[in-house]
Parts: sequence; structure tokens; C-alpha cells
Amino acid sequence: SALLERAESHAEKQSLPDKKRIEDEEAMVASWSKTLSRIAAKFFKDTENTSTSNRRDERVKKTVEFKRKYKAEFEQDFKVNSGDGQQNGASSDSKPQFRLNQYISKLQLWKQKLEAQVSRTPSSLPLVESSHSLAMYVGDIPDLWPGSCDTRYSSGSDRNPEDDDPNSRSQSSTSSSATIARKAAQNAALVASNAAAREGVGGEYGGGSAAIEIPGQYCPNSCASADIKPCPELHAHLVKFEPFVQVLRRNDQLVRRCGMVGSDGRTYRFLLQFAIPYWTRTDERTAQTSYVLDKFLRQNMVSARNYLSIQPTAAIPVAQRLRMTPDPESRLGLDEVLRRACTEEELCKPETFFLDEITKQLDQIVSTETPEKDKSKTEKEVRLKVYQQICDSVVDNRMLIRFLQRVFESPEAEFLFRRALSVQLAANSLLQYVFSVAERTPQRFVILQNNARVMSPDFRVSYSNQGFIEALGHQVPFRMTPNIETALGEHHIQGIFIRSMAMIAGAVKQHREEFDPILRLLMRDDILAWYSKSLAKTDSKTQELERQLIERVSKNVYTLQSRFGECAPSIKTSGDFLTSVPLDSRVSELVKAATDPEKLCMMPASYHAWL
Repeated sequence: SALLERAESHAEKQSLPDKKRIEDEEAMVASWSKTLSRIAAKFFKDTENTSTSNRRDERVKKTVEFKRKYKAEFEQDFKVNSGDGQQNGASSDSKPQFRLNQYISKLQLWKQKLEAQVSRTPSSLPLVESSHSLAMYVGDIPDLWPGSCDTRYSSGSDRNPEDDDPNSRSQSSTSSSATIARKAAQNAALVASNAAAREGVGGEYGGGSAAIEIPGQYCPNSCASADIKPCPELHAHLVKFEPFVQVLRRNDQLVRRCGMVGSDGRTYRFLLQFAIPYWTRTDERTAQTSYVLDKFLRQNMVSARNYLSIQPTAAIPVAQRLRMTPDPESRLGLDEVLRRACTEEELCKPETFFLDEITKQLDQIVSTETPEKDKSKTEKEVRLKVYQQICDSVVDNRMLIRFLQRVFESPEAEFLFRRALSVQLAANSLLQYVFSVAERTPQRFVILQNNARVMSPDFRVSYSNQGFIEALGHQVPFRMTPNIETALGEHHIQGIFIRSMAMIAGAVKQHREEFDPILRLLMRDDILAWYSKSLAKTDSKTQELERQLIERVSKNVYTLQSRFGECAPSIKTSGDFLTSVPLDSRVSELVKAATDPEKLCMMPASYHAWL
């Protein structure tokens, strides 16, 4: 999928006929040929296995079956050899055997073939097969005797002596060995009671049902209504894991979701993701930013009266390349809506139709002798024409709202949901614009159907090659595509959406001085990680890099503060009178730019601007 996405993106950029286009295409195709050779060597090369583990043997069987089924066909389609990782009879200087469009067609066919294979994977797996220790874990209180885990009796001095008298609960024994055993059991019970009280499993301060808490209950992963010291005794604790692990599809990958049953009766579901440390750290900084902004909203009188809030999306690192993220059952991604619609209504893939039509029409209109200025103008006109054709005849702009209406029980519930979604999306859209987070593909647009909360997966700042926050240019400031626009409704967009964006920006502007040092720390960490994400640097090199980037950090912080300030409501002087700038002066311009078809049609095909 990643290689196909790169190929389609390159084909979209090289859609205009040009001599340079042919040279670039040959270079890219040669690079992809080497990549496919390495893929063949990795997945289809014969290896020896000496393990005797049952689980390992099962994996080996699946690997052998996969090679038997696809190896010969893969090598024949792409002319590669899995033995040495090089092309069959092709040197490094020889011309590629396929054109770019041929590679894309073959990759699309193989993607469909492998997706059909992946779709046969069971939707759930027994937890005991994946992790026996987690399946056997139970965090319930051991029911040994009354009050054994009660902190009121942890010292043993407050008990009623009659309750501790062995003769009052059991018959006496004349055997000395029975007396010794009874005393040993009493001593062990007292030690267990004291240990239980120290761990906080009693019924008073520090009480809970287990010593392990459900992840994501501390700041900045959660925002409380009051800034107070955490109270672990009020947190949900882990009782047990659900007996089955769900297998779900996320970003064209199969991932696993486990459920944790908490002491409060709720089931908390988390997605287990393999991610590089840079992504995890970036998501943690996003959660920290959301936590700070939510604190400003609670302290601002206008935003507090309108119940505005920004809820962070937790990212819990488990290992160096493994993390957990909350994934409730009410989660809905925009890509799922499109996938289900294409399956139910048998629609063609709009991104493929978009690229094919653009290439076809440009080849008929533009030639290699056409001036560059005319090429750019013609390309924009063709893209706009194809985009409007997709919106009119391929993708319905009411696809999302029809999907959501299945959840609503009444028109009142639908109205309240759309109103709450407008407020949450306003906060998310403002952050998209301020931090230049333009790559909000359908996989990254996620909402919760039960409370209209907008989640922020892969929310990363876009930098230029020089390390500055990227300007908008021809890109849209935030995602407001036709389906989202229809789901909100025109009255909500022109009303509470614009007003909420302005109020949030005003609250941040009010706390500008308090936010400045926090923002500098966050941007410093982010740009350092962005520069050194592919390099393992020592402390001295990191400090030297930090001194070199201090000017860029200051410039980026100034850019962020300026964008917050320009979206906030303000009062300006005009002659001898004070005139108030309307709340929708700057925000309305951003909404207009986000919904402009001329800007949407220039977005990459992976953005799905018609959705």
C-alpha cells in the first residue's frame, strides 16, 4: 500500500507531458524496481528454521503456504528474483522493464489480491492463544475472610478480640501440631491484611479493586474539570481482560484491539500499534498541547460559559516500537464510510478515476511544446473539472450524514450531535490551521458517534526544508470537504462553528504570555525530533543542534502566536470611532478557503477532497 501510494502521488505530480517528466519517471521506476527486489528477497527467500516451539511451527506453516501461493507469480509479474534481491538478468544501469502506469496497474492488482487474502483473517482471536498470562490475570479482591482487605483493621489493634479468638470460630484441638498451624495461618492472614492495606485495596483512602490502573487517566492524557492533585483512589482499576482480541483494519493494516474491564464497570478498549518512537513522542506532545489549551478555555470567561473544551488523544508507550491508543467501539473514520459505500453501492474508486481522467485529458490538450504558464493553468482547469465530475456523479455529499443518522434515535438527538460536532471540529480545525497540519486524510479524520468528539490521530506539524512551519500556499487551511460540510449544515458552520473558532483563539490570545514558554518547549522538542528522527545523536551533538535551531524555534513560536491572534476577535480604531471587527472576519476567510473547489481540486488524490 505504501509503495502504491508513492507511485500514485508521483504519477499525479508528473501528469503534465514534459521531457523532464520522462527522466524523473525512469529514475523513480528504477528505484521501485530495486525496492520490489528487496521485498521479494525478504518475503519469498527460502530460510531454514530450527525452532521447535508450537507457535513458531504454526508461523512457519503459514509462511511456507504464503510462499507457495504467491512467490512464482510475484517474481513473474515484477521480473524480480528472491534469491539474491536483484532483478533477473538486469544490471543496475539497464533501463526499467515497465513504465510507471504499468507498475501502478500491477501494484493495484496485487493490493486487491492481498486484501482478499487478509480479509479471510478472523475478526477476533482468543486472548489465551496470544498471551496466556493476560488471559489468566484477575484483579478481583480475594474473599478470604471478612475485613481482610479493610484498612480500618490493617494494624490489628481495632479488631474485636472475640472475632480473633480461634475458639469462637473453630473447634479446639488437643493436638499441638494443629495449634501451631492455626497460629501460623493467623500470622499469615495479618501480614496479608497489612500488605493489602499498603497497596490500597481497602475500602477507605487509596481504595480500589486492584493495584493496576487503567492507562490514560493522568494528565496530559485526560482533562479534569478542576486542576487538582490526582486521586488514584478514584481511578478505574483493572479487573481483567476481555477473553477475545479483536482484529481490525486501520490505515490499510490489520491491528489488534484488546479490552480492559475496569472496576467502574466500563470496558476500556485500546489499539495496539507498532510505531516508531518519533511518532509516539509527537502524539504525546499533541496531547500536552491539547491539555494546556483546555486549561486556558476553562480559565477564560467567554469560552467557559459556552462549554468549550479540547480533549487530548492519549498515546501510551508500551515498548520502544509499541504503543496503545484508545479505540472505543463508537469510533468512526471517514475512510470507513467511503469503504462501506463503495462496497454497498458498488462504486468505483474515486482516486483512481481522478488520476486516470486527469492524465487522459492532459495528454489530449497539453504537449511538450506548451509554455509552462499555460500548462499550470490548463492543469488547474482540468483538475477542477474532474473534481466537480466526481462530486456530481461518483461520491454523494450526504454519504456521511446518512451513515450517522442510523445511530440517532430522534431529530433532537441528531441536532444535538451536529451541534456538538461543530464545536469539537472547530477546535480541531483551528489547530490544523495554526500548526499547518494539512495531511488530514480520511484515515486521520475520526469522530466518536456517541459524543461527537473529534480525535486527532497522527497530528503532526508540517515543516519546510529549512525547519520553519510550512505556509499554506495552495493548500486548504483545514479539512472541510463536501461530506463534512453537509454533515454540519450551513447554519452550524456560519453560526457556532465560526464563533467557537474565534472564542478558542481569543482564550489562547488572552493567555499569550503564559503560553509562550510552554510553546517554546514543545516546539523545541518537536523540531529537534524532526531533525534527528533518522539519526542517533549523542548529547553533545543534540545540544549543538539545539543551539543552531534556537532562531527557528523562535520564528515558529511567533508564527503560531500570530495565527492564534489573527483568528481571535479584536477591536480596531477607524477614525474617531471604535469599530469592532466581526467574529467571522478572518475565520470566515479560512472557512471559505477550506471549502473552495479550486483549492480542494489541487490537493493530492490521497486527500480525497471530494469526500
